[in-house]
Amino acid sequence: MLHSTSKIGLTLAAGIAGGFMLNASLAPSHALQPEGEMPDMDEMMAQMALLGAPNEHHEKLARTVGEWSVDATFNMPDGSEMKGTGSMSCKQILDGRFIKTDFNMPEFMGMPFVGIGYNGYDNSTDSYQGVWMDSMSTKIFMMDGEFTSDGEYIAVGESAMGTKMKIVSTMPDDNTIEDSFYDSMDGGATWIQSGTMAYTRK
Repeated sequence: MLHSTSKIGLTLAAGIAGGFMLNASLAPSHALQPEGEMPDMDEMMAQMALLGAPNEHHEKLARTVGEWSVDATFNMPDGSEMKGTGSMSCKQILDGRFIKTDFNMPEFMGMPFVGIGYNGYDNSTDSYQGVWMDSMSTKIFMMDGEFTSDGEYIAVGESAMGTKMKIVSTMPDDNTIEDSFYDSMDGGATWIQSGTMAYTRK
């Protein structure tokens, strides 16, 4: 087990290393300086602080924080519907930089369904990003998202089968979330709705 001083040392070392990589990406001409010249540490640290600070984009994601009941309906290939109920817990982590989601459905398609997700906003690329893992796949799902002008959140990524998938989320009020799931077999030219999830705050 690491002592606190060791943890501080490792954290500081990681931060400094990250700062030099950041400096190289933001100002290549400064990163390759002649021998003997030091980078502008004040400028580098200011850039690190700016890129690492939560802002209004992270506040948008924080609306989902809390405990939720879930009603799910998914469309099967034979035209039937598969339904399930469960719960979702969302909380802020790392001082509001990310939202961690724990999802649990005791029975879905004859087995328990458990999922873990992380959502955030990357200041360096000006983009919303998400990661999802669950008990029905060995795939780590990566999603890129955006808010539309009318408040919808649209996340796009790759399904477990390698096709394109999309989730459209709406939050008409602070106590309700509605997710619509879509699949595309042609790279996103056409979409077929595959299911919905309705969330109600507990």
